[in-house]
Amino acid sequence: MTAVDERPAPAGERAAARRDPRMRARAVEVARAAGRRRLRRVLALLAAGALVALGVAVVHSPLLAARDVTVVGAVHTPRSEVLAVTGLWRRPPLVDVGDAADAAALERLPWVARATVTRHLPSSVRIVIVERHPIAEVAAGAGSYALVDGSGRVLEYTATRVTRLALVAGVAHVPAPGGVLGAREAPALAAAGAVPVSLLPKVVSVSLAHGGDVVLGLTGGVLVELGSASELRQKMVSLATVLARAPLSGVRTIDVRVPADPLLTT
Repeated sequence: MTAVDERPAPAGERAAARRDPRMRARAVEVARAAGRRRLRRVLALLAAGALVALGVAVVHSPLLAARDVTVVGAVHTPRSEVLAVTGLWRRPPLVDVGDAADAAALERLPWVARATVTRHLPSSVRIVIVERHPIAEVAAGAGSYALVDGSGRVLEYTATRVTRLALVAGVAHVPAPGGVLGAREAPALAAAGAVPVSLLPKVVSVSLAHGGDVVLGLTGGVLVELGSASELRQKMVSLATVLARAPLSGVRTIDVRVPADPLLTT
């Protein structure tokens, strides 16, 4: 005789046996719906990733590279130097051209006062440069001269004089182009920039006396005492009037520290 297992079925099997077939079907459908939702999310993420990758590939493609660079306003700054400091000679993707960073790099060049860099799709960059203006020359030693703007920034070295600018003498250290003269030289630089064009042929040098006052050296060895760098326009008018009206034979100094009352010393 075959033995019959009379042990009770496990609780889970009994519960499954009692479960309604419709409930089992519903559970299956719910599980399938959840699976479909997960699949749709995965596919959506994959599609978004593919679109991002495609977008990155497009913006970094040669089609959107900075191929056409227009430089405006650069008279003393070579185009090759502009392209070098901005990296545009490499024709980078337009999206990688940094407007503010490139402008800052350009403004570190000796002649550049201000620069703006603008991108234009699909492949153009426009650079507008405002250059500095020299107001004086500075004797730099060894027969060389430095062009300097009103802020004391050295723009360029030259081997010959630029006669349309007054010459500042006695500067101990003249930095390389892009550097700035010391604050001590500011009064002499301001005076040099204030010399009228009509007086330039007569002004040999502009320098500082031991007390910091500004002194002009004129042709014939005459010295002009300007004093401080204040009232420079009035002092230059006073000097021009003296030179036009008074004979300088035997005159050693012309004192225009008080512009309304110039004093000549023999």
